[in-house]
Amino acid sequence: LDNMVDDYWKLRYRRGLQSWKTSQLPSVITHNLVDDAGDDILNFVRRANLVNNRHDRVKIVYHPDFVSTTSPLFGMDYGQFVRGCHLGVFPSYYEPWGYTPLECVARGVPAVTSDLSGFGDYVQKNVPEHEDKGIFVVNRQERSFDQSAEELTNMMWDFVLQNRRERITQRNRVESSADIFDWKNLRVYYDRAYALALERQ
Repeated sequence: LDNMVDDYWKLRYRRGLQSWKTSQLPSVITHNLVDDAGDDILNFVRRANLVNNRHDRVKIVYHPDFVSTTSPLFGMDYGQFVRGCHLGVFPSYYEPWGYTPLECVARGVPAVTSDLSGFGDYVQKNVPEHEDKGIFVVNRQERSFDQSAEELTNMMWDFVLQNRRERITQRNRVESSADIFDWKNLRVYYDRAYALALERQ
């Protein structure tokens, strides 16, 4: 019988048995960190008591490394990983531009950004009906953290209430709006900024 089952399935079987027999909670992190007591994300997870208890409605998998095809955990490139997600959430406090929500949009994944990022600011000013296109912007300018968190919560709640057909339709809209952010369209703004900088010298 051992000759009929390859090593991969033997390993999966042993790991399955081990996880079934253990009383320990699943780890929230995929790597051992040199200074995990100083890691901001782990400290937040601990303070919030998000420790993967059976009754927790939110489960955490913190992967403090780049996603790549050589990673034994994912075994896929970053683009494939992003494409497999349902929603990208990046409500930045400040970013000059902020590429992560744009990377989602380019791959047809709805994304949340904030009006304190250059990308979010650009979307609000230049993309009409951006929420219908699956690009959501949390208002953080001159608003309290709690107000912004409430808005983000409502956005995410509305998203999870969508049925499968609505999510697919939204993904298609996101993907079709990605051309708005093509370099050939955005370059004109860089050219203007460069010309303005030369004028002011």
